[in-house]
Amino acid sequence: MSDQSRPYAIHSDSECDRLERQAALADLKGHLTFFAGLAPPSSILDAGCGSGSMARLLAAKHPGARVVGIDLSRDYLAYARTRAQSEQLGNLSFEQGDVFQLPFPDASFDLVWSKYVLQWTKDPALAVAEFRRVTKPGGSVVCCNFDGFAVTHWPEDPGLQSDLERVISGLADPFAGRKMVAFFLQAGLKDIAVHFEPDRVFTVVGQIDQERRSNWVEQFTAARPHIVRIMGGEHEADAFVAAFLHFSDRPDTSSYTTLYFVRGTVTTST
Repeated sequence: MSDQSRPYAIHSDSECDRLERQAALADLKGHLTFFAGLAPPSSILDAGCGSGSMARLLAAKHPGARVVGIDLSRDYLAYARTRAQSEQLGNLSFEQGDVFQLPFPDASFDLVWSKYVLQWTKDPALAVAEFRRVTKPGGSVVCCNFDGFAVTHWPEDPGLQSDLERVISGLADPFAGRKMVAFFLQAGLKDIAVHFEPDRVFTVVGQIDQERRSNWVEQFTAARPHIVRIMGGEHEADAFVAAFLHFSDRPDTSSYTTLYFVRGTVTTST
């Protein structure tokens, strides 16, 4: 892990299984509409691929393209390789790598994709610059990140809201999405396009359903040591999680997270 990365606070031995369940809730196929109008890529990088769900989708969508997924975790990569082999995706491979020091030459890919990654970094602008470096002239960088993650609710409970903002900002950047355009411009990307929509996993109106509730429980369980540190004790951490789940179980609540897509084009070589 580079100095620019935050700890992946929700890591656990079963994280890849959770990511696959989360991907099923997220409607990944719908993400492909943001690539509409782009020339068919011959090479694609999924930067921070996790369990490999999006890399597999991209490889199946573009069978003539070389698709590469990179991640820091060897365990996640082993899981991703197994899933790709079971789906007989011969055009998909996985490598260990850091988004701040990608193990590829300049101008290696037509399309660089990253989702749910940059909110875990201390300096996402550096990662965007690295994405641009490995993108070919005429190619595109597409990043998808949360905005307002887990901190936009109604009606607000003052005590819970304060704790949510404290905990979530201590784990990741809950407002990473809105910052991406500035980072794309800083990296020299052109023809920037933006789309945002409700995140299908974390936007819930009324009482939360069991699948999404279980997803929260798994994440809070994995992040418990970090939450204990942020809240100042085990009792305080457990009380925070219980209060959040109680709020989510209420039929009169609304929780909203934006999914923020940004696309930019490389017009000249680095």
